[in-house]
Amino acid sequence: MIDPGETPREAAVRELREESGQLPAGELRFTGYARFALAPDRRAEYGAVFTGRARDPSLPFQPNDEISAVRWWDLRGDLAGPAQEPTGTVRTVAEPVQALDVYLAGLTRTAVDGV
Repeated sequence: MIDPGETPREAAVRELREESGQLPAGELRFTGYARFALAPDRRAEYGAVFTGRARDPSLPFQPNDEISAVRWWDLRGDLAGPAQEPTGTVRTVAEPVQALDVYLAGLTRTAVDGV
């Protein structure tokens, strides 16, 4: 969510920090807008999508009330891949990926040069 007085890019940086403990290595790049429906009432939501690189993806992840796990993706391999556990260990994830994640990943992949 965008807080009052915040730009979409500022909200993306804040959400990245709050949900993953990460900061971007540089300015986030606007990729596009995503429209999706949230259950159970299927209400339409819209979000701005940004891409960027994490300043230090080796930092340990700490789950919180908004997110229980993170998965760093290099845009080249399968989206189901290494997931960072709260302990900082990395494991391979075989469980299905949410449809929204696949859609957002597709937007990201097409927006990054050279991929």
